Amino acid sequence: MPDGTHADGPHTDTASAPPADLSRSGATRAAVRKVLGGLEMQEEIGRGAMGVVFRATDPVLRRDVAVKMLRSTDEMSDSELAQFRYEAALVASLDHPNIVRVLACDETPEGTPFLVMPLLTGGTLGTWLKGLPDRKLDQRLAARILRDTALGVHHAHQRGLIHRDLKPANILLDTDLRPHVADFGLARPVDVAATSEAGTPAYMAPEQARGDRHLTTAVDVYALGVVLFQLLAGEVPFGGDIGSIFRRVTDPAATAPPVRRFRPDVSPDLEAVVQKCLEKDPARRYSSARELADDLTRFLVGEPVAAQLPGLWDWLRQLARIRPEPHTDYSWPVTVWFGALVLASNGTIFALVEAGGSAAWVWVVNAASGAAMAAVLWWYMLRRFRLLPATERHSLIVAAGSILAHLILTVAYVPPPLDHPAHRVLHMYPALAAVSGMGLFIIGSTNWCRFFPFGLLVLALSPVSAWWPHTAPLAYGVTVAAIMWYWSYAKAVIFAPRDAPKG
Repeated sequence: MPDGTHADGPHTDTASAPPADLSRSGATRAAVRKVLGGLEMQEEIGRGAMGVVFRATDPVLRRDVAVKMLRSTDEMSDSELAQFRYEAALVASLDHPNIVRVLACDETPEGTPFLVMPLLTGGTLGTWLKGLPDRKLDQRLAARILRDTALGVHHAHQRGLIHRDLKPANILLDTDLRPHVADFGLARPVDVAATSEAGTPAYMAPEQARGDRHLTTAVDVYALGVVLFQLLAGEVPFGGDIGSIFRRVTDPAATAPPVRRFRPDVSPDLEAVVQKCLEKDPARRYSSARELADDLTRFLVGEPVAAQLPGLWDWLRQLARIRPEPHTDYSWPVTVWFGALVLASNGTIFALVEAGGSAAWVWVVNAASGAAMAAVLWWYMLRRFRLLPATERHSLIVAAGSILAHLILTVAYVPPPLDHPAHRVLHMYPALAAVSGMGLFIIGSTNWCRFFPFGLLVLALSPVSAWWPHTAPLAYGVTVAAIMWYWSYAKAVIFAPRDAPKG
């Protein structure tokens, strides 16, 4: 499975790109050799969004190095160039066995920045994975590679750098399969606000995908969790096109699938580590990459890990986070009308029963109420179905099903002939409350978590309606109308965009 699409443009694994002649970079081999002070430039070994990588030989130290030539300064603003110099100095200060070191940082006479780094011949982790039959690693090897990677990332964090683009393509391997974090081109100091949603969507933390300006080291912990998931499962937790990835990553209710869904033999402890990294709430992830590395060390030596798989309380907390996004097209008048129609129709049925009316009038009331609700749905929702947010479309389907269920229950509990007394309809209310309560409960799973208690409240009317049938129409009508009107208020005010006119 591909590693994802780079948000800043195409990105090429530096170890897997085909060799190319130096003329592609716009500089001759002799000119580059002179610029780089005696380094003998060899073939191009990679090309990415930030520039071109060459193999070079140091004739004095008799070793090969990698030279990364950044794009021309003509394409960089003064502030970008100053930022590059500042960040290059920070990266050059990193000295850790699991980070690709910067041996030198300089500029050509034309002002083109370049970096000199050790040459690692094991390729990238991403390239290596693609060469495996199922793209999965042994659990212990995956844990070791990720543990060592996390230690390198923690070293960068301690020195104030957030990587922001951790993925297998940016983890280089040596001949002993030791990982080395590379490509700090998108790195930012912790105290510097991000200026774009730079990174690779499939590995972005929710806050990074949302475009939050002030990111923390938690975004790298999340990305490490995605990498570990991929090493174990053979794919990323949220794949697909970029739009689908962004929607699911930023949706608080869309949790990452369990690793064992793709690979049942994965240890529960290792799955717990992955799940903790992939928490949507940054505060619930590991507090540091070092803490993640420590948990993976516990796994490797056979000790229990600190992370725990989600339990009942975590499940309830996840449900409590379900809420729709602010949207200008919420059809709040629908629930205003529904509340009025439910209250009016059930109040009328209560009056019919008290007055000793016939079942025929029950049919008239329920058929008229159903027709009016259908007309409301058509006018406010069906006519502009494509404009509606997904939560409204789902609510529309549930509402249409509820109208149909109400009419079917009327047929079942008040069958012809219709000269029977109206009080026969009272036996319908326990079933009606159960159906309506389940409808609200279903909406709670996809729309707003407050519908869970609302659904339970209406479900509770089912036994109440059986015990006190004569009050059932009023109890049902008032309860459902109140819920509908509260939902109208929420859609018109709470879930309306701040800068949009209400309604």
